[in-house]
Amino acid sequence: MKIKYNKLKNIITHLLYVGILFLFGAISQAQTLPYEITNKSIYPDNEVFVAIVGITDGHVWVDAVTGQVNRMDPSNNTVSGPIIDGNQGPGGNGKYANCFRRLSDIPNKTINIPKIAGCRIMISFKSQLYLYFFGHSGDPSGYAAPNLANPTDPNQGIKFELVELTFNDIGLWCNTSRVDSYQYPIGLEIWGDNFYKKVGELKAHEDIISQWQATAPNEFKSLLNTEEGSIHFPTKVETFPKNFMDGYINAIWSKYTNQELAFTSDAGTWRGSVQGGNQFVFTRDSDGQIGRIPGKPTTIQAMEGSGVMASGEQWDKVVQSQMVAAITRHALDLNVPSGVLQDFGDTSKYYQTWPYNWYSKFFHQTDISFESQTYTFAYDDVYNQSATIHTPNPQNIKITLGGLEGGSNPNPTGHVTLYLDCPFAGNSAALYEGSYTMAQLNALGIPNDQVSSLRVESGYKATLYWDDNFGGDSLEKTSDDDCLTNDGNWNDKMTSIIVSKTGSSGPSQLIEAENYTSMSGVEPEDCSEGGQNVGYIDTGDWMAYANINFPTSGNYLIEYRVASEVGGGTLSADLNAGTTVLGQVNIPNTGGWQNWTTRSHTVNINAGTYAFGLFAASGGWNINWIKITSASSLKSAKTILANNTDINEKVKQISKAKLYPNPFKNSLQFNFEEKNAKITVFNTLGQTMLSSKMIESGKPVDLSSLNKGLYLIRIEKNGVTETVRVIKK
Repeated sequence: MKIKYNKLKNIITHLLYVGILFLFGAISQAQTLPYEITNKSIYPDNEVFVAIVGITDGHVWVDAVTGQVNRMDPSNNTVSGPIIDGNQGPGGNGKYANCFRRLSDIPNKTINIPKIAGCRIMISFKSQLYLYFFGHSGDPSGYAAPNLANPTDPNQGIKFELVELTFNDIGLWCNTSRVDSYQYPIGLEIWGDNFYKKVGELKAHEDIISQWQATAPNEFKSLLNTEEGSIHFPTKVETFPKNFMDGYINAIWSKYTNQELAFTSDAGTWRGSVQGGNQFVFTRDSDGQIGRIPGKPTTIQAMEGSGVMASGEQWDKVVQSQMVAAITRHALDLNVPSGVLQDFGDTSKYYQTWPYNWYSKFFHQTDISFESQTYTFAYDDVYNQSATIHTPNPQNIKITLGGLEGGSNPNPTGHVTLYLDCPFAGNSAALYEGSYTMAQLNALGIPNDQVSSLRVESGYKATLYWDDNFGGDSLEKTSDDDCLTNDGNWNDKMTSIIVSKTGSSGPSQLIEAENYTSMSGVEPEDCSEGGQNVGYIDTGDWMAYANINFPTSGNYLIEYRVASEVGGGTLSADLNAGTTVLGQVNIPNTGGWQNWTTRSHTVNINAGTYAFGLFAASGGWNINWIKITSASSLKSAKTILANNTDINEKVKQISKAKLYPNPFKNSLQFNFEEKNAKITVFNTLGQTMLSSKMIESGKPVDLSSLNKGLYLIRIEKNGVTETVRVIKK
């Protein structure tokens, strides 16, 4: 038996590791990102002012002209600002930080910003803003920002916008914000490694103001300051009724004094009730974690996410954020019976029943904000409704003053060009980044038996395969100097081509097991296959790998290179700290700790970037690597186009599978669009408790023989699988 030395055995919940991921990545100024500012506003470049403030080793500001990072210091406060009703600012002398620069003075209108936390790019029009610097560290430190709720603030009447960001070793998080106010339309676009996304307003400023005036309910009309042409968050305006949400909040607290509120969230399933002193106490189904709201919130607290809705420990704040979002969107349905699960992620129910925050609804309209994503209250990121963009490998950022440009094209043309002959004549096809089967190339006019040459633009590569699954022999070209001519190995043998940036991987991602971002209880060791593997894995140990990208929705084959000298064990895979369970894989006795075998399963995953986790449901095994491959990449070139449509439809069908009640006592009922499916029930150790049972839609399934506890049910239908958690009580 393997002995584990110097191993930290803290009993840390498996669900904690996502929080740990974001603690990594010490700030380094060695790497910078370019932030280009495009000015489509009515203000000339010399009337647009830019400042950058944030935190590296302490509070700093970045000179937008030179890119120089400077410590915040009171000596920077040299600019005279307006004095309103005798308010001479924190320094008592009406002086403010000399940190703003005119857009016209910024070379190429591009700012190079290093890795930085809590950063704001502040952009004002016609006048700089007046910030006050307290210092780099110690007490006091940081800066005094604009406070428009203060009528004597020197920034009153100055139109401004901002972009918020954090850039560290894990990647970039960046967003526009409407949490305090809307003052001018702004667009944000981010490019990364095989990544592009944009957010922002789609209409001109005058059109947005006109639409507000024509549609705002009476309670919200006063949020518009017609003189400034700005719209402020409700709680920032004195005339907004401070009891606006009280009736809804009182009804929630009253109902759940004697009943149970159960809801799903992007942080698990929670059940709770109001206990003595108006304290709302929730318990999470998956692990029994407790989250509390210490008292009944006021309208302001519920809309802002402040006071009792922003207090306590980690899980308190989780349930508080969910409830702030549910109240703001009126997603909590008081007509649902006690204990019946509510889905707070059902966007079709947002902003449908009065009262709700109409300010938020307005800016989430698809004709106002691109794909309805924007940041209108503190927890608008609950269920990904915010304007936050994240990519682990950012390359450049574009900020557009005046809103998004309709002509933005994230895909430059002509990365790879295939030709029928050389030099460059006859039929050709320009291919963007991605995977192409022969059937897709045929549709572009490139017959598979006639491709004779290709050319690649600088910075990209083309890999040709003559194997059905992208895993066989290949031929790669990365130079754009000349065309690569057929040497007799292509023609009818070629089945597919991958277009990617130089240095990037193909359709499969190989994760070395020892390259975890965080872990509990494991240790790396030398591996017989070269490099290192992870060993000393006991029951309850885990490993997390940040920012694993699944570029498309659909099935993925996940392979694990494992070994065991004992009776084997069980590996459980998940996303985002157990929020999505991908299923379990049984690991056999391979006859030695370095006798390797590959085990795999196929799972369905929605496109996105996740924290990928491995959890030892039972220990006694080693792991060398994990390989993730899109199932579509494994399809034969002759059938992939037909199968893609078929598989997508099957995925839609399986995703509509409903089971209830959960928790259950003796039986579960499954509802599907079609008649039959097959289920397999596993316990938390990965042991099969019910083998491959065929079930009928709408008919109860007897599970009374199971003991009380947590189980995993794998649902198989039309070749697609989905795994869900259930609890027997």
